[in-house]
Amino acid sequence: MRRLWSYLSSGICNCGAELILRDDDKPETVQKRLGVYHEQTQPLIDYYTKKGILKEVDGTMDMGDVFKAIVEILGA
Repeated sequence: MRRLWSYLSSGICNCGAELILRDDDKPETVQKRLGVYHEQTQPLIDYYTKKGILKEVDGTMDMGDVFKAIVEILGA
């Protein structure tokens, strides 16, 4: 993380090009998103987990496998 921060603060990518920082990449934006997640999303996850009806899909799998897993959950 320290290495990434040095690129962000210098404005230069490790390849030597100018580093472009989008608004949604800024630390403040990430912190806000995490706050929203903890306030709004995590309570829903907890609720459905306690009810025993939360279903999870590993979104890092191949797109086709993710789709198949979702279809299986939905029973379609």
